[in-house]
Amino acid sequence: MRWLKLAFLFLSAPLFSQQLSFALEQVNGQAIIEAGLTGKGVKIGIIDGGFLRADKNESLRKLFENGQVAGYKDYLDPDADDFAGSAAFDDVHGTEVWELIGGLNEERKVQYGLATGATYYLARTDHGGYERRQEEKFAIEAMEWMAKEGVQIINISLGYNFGFNDKRENYKPEQIDGKSTILTQAVNRIAKQYNILFVLAAGNDGNHKWRIVGSPGDAENALTVGATKFKVWDGMKYTSKGPEWLDYVKPEISCYSSLGTSFSAPIIAGLAACLLEMDATLDHHDLKKIIMQSGNLASPNNYIGYGVPDAGLAIAQVNGKEVEPITVTHTQKKSIEVVLKNPTIYVTVYHKKGWEVLKKEVIRTDKLKVKIRRREDAQSSTVIWEGGSLEVVWEYD
Repeated sequence: MRWLKLAFLFLSAPLFSQQLSFALEQVNGQAIIEAGLTGKGVKIGIIDGGFLRADKNESLRKLFENGQVAGYKDYLDPDADDFAGSAAFDDVHGTEVWELIGGLNEERKVQYGLATGATYYLARTDHGGYERRQEEKFAIEAMEWMAKEGVQIINISLGYNFGFNDKRENYKPEQIDGKSTILTQAVNRIAKQYNILFVLAAGNDGNHKWRIVGSPGDAENALTVGATKFKVWDGMKYTSKGPEWLDYVKPEISCYSSLGTSFSAPIIAGLAACLLEMDATLDHHDLKKIIMQSGNLASPNNYIGYGVPDAGLAIAQVNGKEVEPITVTHTQKKSIEVVLKNPTIYVTVYHKKGWEVLKKEVIRTDKLKVKIRRREDAQSSTVIWEGGSLEVVWEYD
């Protein structure tokens, strides 16, 4: 199941004159470029629904010309021509994901992905016209193939929950527990066995009945990515949430995408490749931890994890520098006045118990001060506004 069925227009329209796409701008991708990092020497795998016309895509042209495409497998139709498929079945989805990992459009002078120097392995495993358990098995076969080829990072912008053609195959929410589904089991196993960082899309069911991440987004050994808005970095409504019954937070990190978490995950995969280029001794746990600790939130939540990563802070960590902690305020009062550093249209507040969001509150304001009130049962509240965040810890009497 592709987490997205919309056309990839928001990044390819000629309206943008800046050097970086919105998502790369948000994660401070300029720091990666200034450091001269491109993911060179890093092997990246992409498991997706199709790479239709990728070999004709202007943003990927250099990757083909430079011999950076090392492997391609079509598990749905092994006899099909490479980069074939059907637009009607959204087989361009993998191409769009790939652009956000390592795409650079020289004609439009826009960079979409950070890992322009990486080597790529591609696998088509998901059919847009139906949903069958066989697709999960194809994805596992692709993981095994990539692992044996020495792939170090695998991006999967697919997910499986309740959308199977045979309804008897649908998962139940309680099976999203980090251990029950075959795809989640495989991600956990292969990540540990082969030291691979899996970067997964959280899913787009946040405002649907299902609500939570799908499989394999619940895998503990993977880095699951949600989607945020561009200015005020709170979560997009559609972003799937981490199940409250997990012992760990999901998603762990987030970044901008207006069209689905399918297009948030590859931004982070490209970032991870560039960090691995800096230090090839980093294992998948190290990479995951560094990216999480570069997020803009002091404490995570199951809507957007640690928030949006800062590539500059991530680079500093790889270089062994300590990152200045984000402000945390403790209070025994029932409310606190937060001073904003710059004007904003609205403030988002996540009232939490542990990392679980009990209530999301949106406050519209035209002032530089806003009062945050303690909510019943909340242990802390994360306050987010344009250009800033604050963690409030409620100390009960």
